[in-house]
Amino acid sequence: MKYFKTTFVWIIVLAGIAGYYFIDFKKTAIETQKKEEASKLLPFSAEQVLSMTISKEGKDLVLERWDKGWKIVAPVNAKASNAAVEKFLKNVMDSRNDAEYVMDPNPTKERLEEFGLSNPSVKLTLKVGKDLKAHTILFGNRAPTMGTAYARLEGQIPVYRVLADARSEADKDVYYFRDKAVLRMNPVMIDQVSIARPEGSILAKLPEDGKWVIVKPVQARADTKRVFDLLGAFANGEIKEFVSEKKENLATWGLQKPDLTLSFWVSGDSEPVRIDIGSRTAEKRGYFCAMSDRDGVFVLDEKAINFIPRKAEDLRNRELFFFEIEKLSKMEFKSRDKNVVLVKDPDKEWRKGGIKGDKVDFNALMEFINELKKFEIKDFVSGDVRATGGYGLDPGEMQISFWSQDSKLPVSLTIGKAAPSGYVYAFSSSENMVLALEDKVKRVLQNYFDEI
Repeated sequence: MKYFKTTFVWIIVLAGIAGYYFIDFKKTAIETQKKEEASKLLPFSAEQVLSMTISKEGKDLVLERWDKGWKIVAPVNAKASNAAVEKFLKNVMDSRNDAEYVMDPNPTKERLEEFGLSNPSVKLTLKVGKDLKAHTILFGNRAPTMGTAYARLEGQIPVYRVLADARSEADKDVYYFRDKAVLRMNPVMIDQVSIARPEGSILAKLPEDGKWVIVKPVQARADTKRVFDLLGAFANGEIKEFVSEKKENLATWGLQKPDLTLSFWVSGDSEPVRIDIGSRTAEKRGYFCAMSDRDGVFVLDEKAINFIPRKAEDLRNRELFFFEIEKLSKMEFKSRDKNVVLVKDPDKEWRKGGIKGDKVDFNALMEFINELKKFEIKDFVSGDVRATGGYGLDPGEMQISFWSQDSKLPVSLTIGKAAPSGYVYAFSSSENMVLALEDKVKRVLQNYFDEI
């Protein structure tokens, strides 16, 4: 009983000590926070700023915080770059008023001239709270060291050191703070893309299976990476220059009847966001453009425009074989002097001639199939299947066919005669057209079936 009482007393003592240290820690944290708040040059946070005006050379750049982000209201009415505005505000709010940051508590006229503050060329006015109380910072020269610049609070005497980035950003033009995004949509949500030129259009769609396909001018598999690269070029690209705030005199920019139009559909939307691409400007190394979801004319970098495919073939998937190796159940090779059939037995062993035939070296077979799957289509030659004889394909020199477990029809490739380009003609049943391939594909086929 005595032992229990002693233990209980110690528990109370330790709890008291822990409580004391907790209270002391909390008190210290509060005091640290108060000290931190007191050392700030501006007595509010960036989140409390509802409006800001940057004045220089007699001109004002005015920005306002809205529900959907920052907006420029003067000298133009435009969406602002939230990232640029918030970065600028952070640099401004990081300024301090303690002794380390006070350059001169009571500067003379000469000192103000030295600091570039006798007649400051740049000033920033921040409006805070419901009453939009104004706080104005006057920016002077950049300091020679430590990445700082000189500044004063309007109505106060001391000169402070502030981050040089805050000073340099305040001196930026409208373009710096403007939203320069081309596509204001998530590229992952886009499920249809159209490229329209006078010579024809390309239309690609993303079905529910998640694999992009071309539906116009041909029905074909699309190169998913190529599609995503195209989307990324415009979703991540930036407007190079704003040349007009209104869509006026479109002929001046080659936009009256544009030679190229790019359209993007977001899943579920019936109307696309359209980009009309007009004349090239050699001086700016870009193209004049206009968009359906906003007013004005701007310049896009020529690299983004040159990235747009000119032909459907440029957007097509160039995989020669796209079956799943694990699902293969049969393959057949035919040439003028050879006919070899390989089948997979119930134990998933590959055999020659039939399920009771000799076993085939599994590793050698997988190496052969993997090598075949590395081949890419070099060119899409002709979709006229009636003209295959002109390419040495009726009959061809050799043919390889693959059957999958979930398909009754094989995927076949027929090899024809040599092409003038140094490639070899071939007919693919999956593409249903004449292709040009590396000549090496013939040697790979011949070598493997000669060995077995």
